[in-house]
Amino acid sequence: MLPAKSLPSDIEELTSYCKATADQQRLTILRVLTRESFGVLELCHILDVAQPALSHHLKVLHTAGLLDTRRQGTSIFYRRAVICASDPIGDLRQSLFDSVDQLQLSTKVTASIDDIHAGRKRQAKEFFEKNAHRFKENQDLIAEYSHYAACIEDLLNDAAISVSAPVIEIGPGESSLIVNLARRFGAVVGIDNTADMLEKTRQTLSQHNIDNCELFLGELNDYKTTSSDLVVANMVLHHLASPAQFFHETSRYLSSSGSLLIADLCAHDQDWTREACGDLWLGFEPEELDNWAQSADFLLGQSVYLGVENGFQVQVRLF
Repeated sequence: MLPAKSLPSDIEELTSYCKATADQQRLTILRVLTRESFGVLELCHILDVAQPALSHHLKVLHTAGLLDTRRQGTSIFYRRAVICASDPIGDLRQSLFDSVDQLQLSTKVTASIDDIHAGRKRQAKEFFEKNAHRFKENQDLIAEYSHYAACIEDLLNDAAISVSAPVIEIGPGESSLIVNLARRFGAVVGIDNTADMLEKTRQTLSQHNIDNCELFLGELNDYKTTSSDLVVANMVLHHLASPAQFFHETSRYLSSSGSLLIADLCAHDQDWTREACGDLWLGFEPEELDNWAQSADFLLGQSVYLGVENGFQVQVRLF
């Protein structure tokens, strides 16, 4: 037998992989992270595990190449690793993920995940209720809509999207995007869970003499409609409790030929946006959106990336 130091790298990876997956708790962690990313303390709550024990499991999974980490301000969030085409045991990793995804989570774990989502939603809603009067001013410090509006127009033009049902915009706020959508497509529905922010939208529509928009107070899941051909989320994803879940929720509202348009920030390290703008997430890697979209059976469409003067990068994505 060869000494351990002489083993080929793929054998070492296989050994690490086997050790990492030979544990029920670690398999449960991978199942919880199917479409989500959670911080250490959130995972402690979900799994009812002490932090030292959980940190050990996370380290083993990360070392085995099964988890990726992402810093969100002062916190580290964990998600399942993206499998590279060059990974020598990539097929084995994918087979594991596929098998893990068939596992049923206990009702206690599922309820704990719902608790985390509810807490995130509550945090975002409380921020907007307190800061609706100055939100646009703060948001413009990051990315003014006018800076990337042409990207959205180009994407919609190139895709030649035709709609027969009202377009849905999530969280329209004070942006003039909803005005442009109303002029382009006709009927538009603006959905927001904060009355003050919805009032800002109503004022924006009034200023532009737009009268073909319906405004709905609540969540997308609360809105009762048949289907839409286009759902738009402009600088909304980084405020959502579960961005991954949003893709699945949206797919249920789209027709078979419908599209989802997302404009959001690429991953960044500007933690001040949490306090100034109520951001739950510091942007996203494009690959994250790709994975979430594909898991919800979306096809990947065109994308545009635009750097703005203050160092942020905007991604406009069509799925």
